[in-house]
Amino acid sequence: MAKPRKHKTEDQKADNNSEAVVKHQKLCLAIDLQKRRIYGYTELEVAVPDNGIVGLHADNLMIECVTVDGEPARFEIFPHYQQMDSDDRWCSVSSANSAADAAGSVYVSCLERELVPNLLIMCSNEAAKPVPEQLEQTVQENGTQTSSESKQNVKLIHIDYWVEKIETGIHIEKDVMHTNNQIRRARCWFPCMDDSLQRCCFDLEFTVANNLVAASTGTLMYQVLTNDDPPRKTYIYKMNVPVAAQWVSLAVAPFEIFPDRHNNLITHICLSHNLPKLRNTVGFLYSAYSHYEHYLSTKFPFGSYTQVFIDPEMAVSSLSLGASMNIFTSQILFDEKIIDQTIDTRIKLAYGLARQWFGVYITAEAPNDEWLLDGLAWFLTDSFIKQFMGNNEA
Repeated sequence: MAKPRKHKTEDQKADNNSEAVVKHQKLCLAIDLQKRRIYGYTELEVAVPDNGIVGLHADNLMIECVTVDGEPARFEIFPHYQQMDSDDRWCSVSSANSAADAAGSVYVSCLERELVPNLLIMCSNEAAKPVPEQLEQTVQENGTQTSSESKQNVKLIHIDYWVEKIETGIHIEKDVMHTNNQIRRARCWFPCMDDSLQRCCFDLEFTVANNLVAASTGTLMYQVLTNDDPPRKTYIYKMNVPVAAQWVSLAVAPFEIFPDRHNNLITHICLSHNLPKLRNTVGFLYSAYSHYEHYLSTKFPFGSYTQVFIDPEMAVSSLSLGASMNIFTSQILFDEKIIDQTIDTRIKLAYGLARQWFGVYITAEAPNDEWLLDGLAWFLTDSFIKQFMGNNEA
């Protein structure tokens, strides 16, 4: 078991991951809601930097072992919460304004520390094997791989782990579990490069009790029963569009699945007691889906789209974004007797769909630019609502 790492300077930490790039990530987890336990492994194909060290993010995770290309590897982990600030900034506090400034400074420092990888994996620093000149020329002509890519030192990192404490990022309430990764919390349930600029494709496998449904990012390829006694069910998803780790979402519960009547790529999911309201609420969504594709002259960026609705007492926020999947609170669902809520609900669902283009597929280079994507999503939503209401009036 790795011991907490001693404090290092910020420059040293930043250098550890300056050139590492995740090419692909696989995540295989077993989820036991009764015991509030999540365990499994992840595999990352990583282009290793020259110093041979790959830095990942992992908070509240128990790392059991790490291998690189099948061989045991040394690793060190240091919790972010152990990097405490000095008390110097509090010495000048003499009023409410100065206290607010000091608290703001501490908060910003905490956010900056979270950017620093805290799981360091020592990979061998051997250069990639040279590619024969004739093969390299053939690869280039076929357009499948450039010469610079072929010379990268790509390693397969395998990490066995389990979640030590379910505190944030994952939320469990009775027989419902869901994730919320928006503020760099993907690291709280799987090791990753939790950076919005690091994007890759994902293979996802989730094993749950036989009576539960695991809804996640990507396209559901198939589901199989395990040989356990009693048998459990494994859901296999594939995300073929590169996305940041923060957009990998998961919801597990005894859900009811309601396929969209107009498009088999759209799926609506909720708990059984909300199913009548769900059927009444989501019938318009295909109109928004079609309008966005026509307005933007481009197809939906992901292979499928899933809406998951959970009870408000279980939700952390009214909308949790994920690639190809959004998690909403069921408060916005309504039955046929309620007409006042119709427009407000349709705006919220249409906005969540618009964010798939502007926010998930297209991301901001820096947090300061996020306002632009939010504005574009609202502009797209507004264009649909005006057309939708105009057509209804006609």
